[in-house]
Amino acid sequence: MRTRRPRAWALLACALCAVLLSGCAAAVAGVRTPGPGGPVIVTIGDSIMAGYGLDDGEDWPTQLSSWTGVSVDNLACSGAGFVTVGSCGSSFAGLIPQAVKDAPTIVIVQGSDNDVGQSDADIEAATEKTVDALHRALPKAQLIGLSTLWDPDEDEPHEIAETSAAVKWAVTAVHGTYVDIGQPLREDPSTLLQDDHEHPTVAGQHKLLVVIRKELARAGHPL
Repeated sequence: MRTRRPRAWALLACALCAVLLSGCAAAVAGVRTPGPGGPVIVTIGDSIMAGYGLDDGEDWPTQLSSWTGVSVDNLACSGAGFVTVGSCGSSFAGLIPQAVKDAPTIVIVQGSDNDVGQSDADIEAATEKTVDALHRALPKAQLIGLSTLWDPDEDEPHEIAETSAAVKWAVTAVHGTYVDIGQPLREDPSTLLQDDHEHPTVAGQHKLLVVIRKELARAGHPL
């Protein structure tokens, strides 16, 4: 998967806003400032979660923060998986140090189609090792695993089910919660997917947010 296009002007604008007015984020429509002691969420995934091809802030984790006021740090890395090294120079395991710095109360990690082509044994071992390392580094954080998304226009290779199963086993083994979100982008690919037929549009990211929040609430973790 390709790396999301940089938005230097957007980053500069946000930095200037933060310097000039510390409360500028709360002034954005729909954004509420997280209250003291509120949840802090870290999300780990691939380019779908990162919002590849979209403007900054249009990925579903940032939409979650904007709509609920919950503090979210989206560490998703385009091209990465539990086995596969992405644009950040590592697999998901390499994102753990930054996750620890955020001191999250919740960590959401999702299986990745970037691991398609890897052996089942490698997927299982890398997923277990990464999730276990997350748990040991952040023993008080609630770990939530999400199932793997796939291109709606293609039949699923067996690795998609394997990555989801590996996430489920690894997360529940450390007393976390696994949530199967299905393949919600299949409902309307022409609207929910970009021209590459893989990465979600803004509407697709919002669809993922709605489904993920619904399934998390059903699992006892309302956000």
